[in-house]
Amino acid sequence: MHILITGAGEVGFHLASELSGAYDVTIIDQSSKACERLEGIDVKVLQGNAANAQLLIEAGIQDADIVVAVTGNDEVNIITCITASHLGVDRTIARVSNSDYIDLPMKDRKQIGIGLMICPELVMAERIVTGLYFPSMIERRRLAGGKGELIELSVDKDMPLTGTIANVDFPENCKLAAIKRGEEILIPKKEDSIKPGDRLILTCDTKSVPKLRRQIHEETASHKVMIVGGGVVGFYLAKWLEKMDFDLKLVEIDNERCQELAEELPDTLILNGDGTDISLIKAENVGSMDVVFSVTGFDEKNLLCSLLAKQLGAEKIVARVDRSDYINLFEMVGVDHAISPGMVTVEAVLRMIRGGEEVIVIGKDEAEVLEFRAEKDAKILGKNAAEKMPKGAILGMIMRGNQPIIPTAETEVKDGDRVFILALPQVLSKVKPLFSTERSA
Repeated sequence: MHILITGAGEVGFHLASELSGAYDVTIIDQSSKACERLEGIDVKVLQGNAANAQLLIEAGIQDADIVVAVTGNDEVNIITCITASHLGVDRTIARVSNSDYIDLPMKDRKQIGIGLMICPELVMAERIVTGLYFPSMIERRRLAGGKGELIELSVDKDMPLTGTIANVDFPENCKLAAIKRGEEILIPKKEDSIKPGDRLILTCDTKSVPKLRRQIHEETASHKVMIVGGGVVGFYLAKWLEKMDFDLKLVEIDNERCQELAEELPDTLILNGDGTDISLIKAENVGSMDVVFSVTGFDEKNLLCSLLAKQLGAEKIVARVDRSDYINLFEMVGVDHAISPGMVTVEAVLRMIRGGEEVIVIGKDEAEVLEFRAEKDAKILGKNAAEKMPKGAILGMIMRGNQPIIPTAETEVKDGDRVFILALPQVLSKVKPLFSTERSA
């Protein structure tokens, strides 16, 4: 498969790193430094303007299976995808941040030649809001169009989830798929134990999520929220949270922007000031907040604001991080969850490339949830499908028509089922043949 990437910034670089070796990748960028950074990665690099049709042809756009436009310029990304479409490329994806072009986190714009338009800031805001459903939730991702979900939550000592896995009573249609322990990710066995500090990854029927929430004694969502930063992310966070009856405060340093926000957010208290001004955040009782979101466009400010809020007693801290290599640093020093709009974009592109729109990369690259369709003669068909999984993979969920099925040891996979599997990278090559329809000679 030939993949053409335009833009070698944070997103393009990580995409090239992820895809090199497995795919024929060409990447274009105007910056000589960005191009030099790609040395040592098995990709073809061209320096120049991605909006130049002649350069795109030189890069082999006519033979590309997918074009990914992720420069820092919305218009260039749009033009690149439209050009690719006119030249016969079926699959295109454009990164777009201007709300004049997009009002949803992801949008199909095939009518103008863009297979998927994604706004990283809106996707990030949507994920943050979803995570507020209960405080211990780190991530919540939809599977199969929302019929199922992948949940990541943090375990503390007071939860009824610790101890030997065989003795933990998860709700019906809710299955433990993996455990993240520090830098390690484990595919669990019944004799393994869940410890405080672990992060659990579960696959659930959407209807079972409220039961899971009640089981871990989280009857009410967080209600007192402070947002620092009134840009795209902060605005959409407040807009969506207003609908959920939260007590909201938003801190924005730009006075003119504050006036705009006040007109658009009638149920949010807009404060003109600096989120790192300790006298201001003390006066606004940041220590009493259930959640503080630090989502300015500056990593250093987000880190400082997060640390101040944590020190003053805020319950949970979520921070925006534009440089993905800072994520571990943020979480190491006390930020509960650091999320990068760039990595959100990387994930969306990988979803499109690696076998379907429901592919999810967990963490950086520790494990993946992929969707496969079980077809006639596939090895996965039949009873005891879970036992056919190689070590390092787990059968997470099956969609049979519109019905989600959380599998047990005896569950049967049938022709036409959509099957979601969580697997470590090293065993992906062993999982894919289970869905092959080729017969042995």
